[in-house]
Amino acid sequence: MPVSSTRYGNVRARVAVVGVLIAALAVTLAGPNASADGSASRTVSKARVHKVKVGHSFFGVHDRYLSSLRRASTGSIRIWDAGTDWATIEPTEGTWNWAPLDAVVKAAHNNGTAVTLVLGLSPWYAASTPTDAPDPTMYRDYVQAVMERYRAGHWGYRGIQSYQVWNEANISTFWTGTDDELAEMTRTVHSVRDAVDPGVRVIGPAMVTRLRFEQKAARAFYSTKLHSTGQPVWKYVDAVSLNLYPTETVATSNGGQRPSIPEDAMALLHTMRGFLDDANVPRSKPIWDTEINYGMGRDATDVPISGARQTANVIRTYLLNAAQGVKQVDWYAYDMGTLPGGGTLGNTLLTDPRHRAAGTLTRAGKAFTMVQKWMNGTMIGTTTQRPCIKNRQGTYTCKIKYATRVGRIYWNPFKTVKVRLVSTATRKTNENGVTSRVTGGSRIKVNFKPVLVKSKR
Repeated sequence: MPVSSTRYGNVRARVAVVGVLIAALAVTLAGPNASADGSASRTVSKARVHKVKVGHSFFGVHDRYLSSLRRASTGSIRIWDAGTDWATIEPTEGTWNWAPLDAVVKAAHNNGTAVTLVLGLSPWYAASTPTDAPDPTMYRDYVQAVMERYRAGHWGYRGIQSYQVWNEANISTFWTGTDDELAEMTRTVHSVRDAVDPGVRVIGPAMVTRLRFEQKAARAFYSTKLHSTGQPVWKYVDAVSLNLYPTETVATSNGGQRPSIPEDAMALLHTMRGFLDDANVPRSKPIWDTEINYGMGRDATDVPISGARQTANVIRTYLLNAAQGVKQVDWYAYDMGTLPGGGTLGNTLLTDPRHRAAGTLTRAGKAFTMVQKWMNGTMIGTTTQRPCIKNRQGTYTCKIKYATRVGRIYWNPFKTVKVRLVSTATRKTNENGVTSRVTGGSRIKVNFKPVLVKSKR
């Protein structure tokens, strides 16, 4: 029987009201923080599960002696402290010594490793000191010469994939110029890139993040608008660079101190995202963790980190950075050797400084390779939380979907707990790569050392 227009209108009105109520309920259920990246979801139906899959270049290192470029696990290399600074490449204005950089580029290409070159420091003829802002024309000429040499069409392949404007430009150790000068240099790299090799990325100046004054200085730089264009400086970078070293020790709730750990670096990342928000940098702008290590002391008196904790630090660092959306992580350092007074710069090296030339891997170096195998899938979160979710006991669970299996990586930074495995769990692999059988539904002990448990679902 046909419906009269009046009855149809009443039905349509009631349906509309119900739809509004359902939509309102969905927004309430989703909450203002339904999306872990800081943007509120409008309805539950539109919320998407957070998924992360990283590429090979995510796994980066620093390497003075290039032994990492003999290993397939080296996804990317950030060229700094490697004898390839501006003064070495252009020892006098207009004269070029390409041999050191050519060697890195060729070895990286042969190994399938992406290259990031840091453009600095100032040579003697371009500024009064290495940390001063260089002559703008000389800087442009240097950047252009490097990009032209390593562009895609020069050798039949692109030698350098990313260029970084400067190193640690928010501390006087490396930069004594102004934010305005640094902003114009950033635009210079961006404009030369567009003209010479549009396929490469411009990485913002590296920013140290461990201390409050450094964090504020990074915010001040990214708040800068260029006098030449009126545009904010972040528009001229393809990624923001943060060096997420935590302090050597961290205060505890009982007034003591403990060694810093990867979770402290993630606290710095959270803080820096807030400062970048203050500077109106969009959340869509990628972040690179361009230097990371723990216990970054300067002499032999520093308390060493045990081999087990070094291994755990490497695994947790790459898992947590990926889970939080960081696009590349450059471990400092692969090698570097020992300091004159003993000890190493950074407690966790990926190669043994006693066998530097051979590139003999430490336990941490082996973990760098192993975590890539663990992460060779898709990391799965929820609609409201990014992957690697922490429960009330402080235990982390990183769920990874593989082609035919599901992996769950567990750890607790501060205590030993028991974790109940899913019913289809079959095997576990510890932080050293040793695999054993497990019973589905059983409970296993978990501590600061990550363990991977694989199951059918």
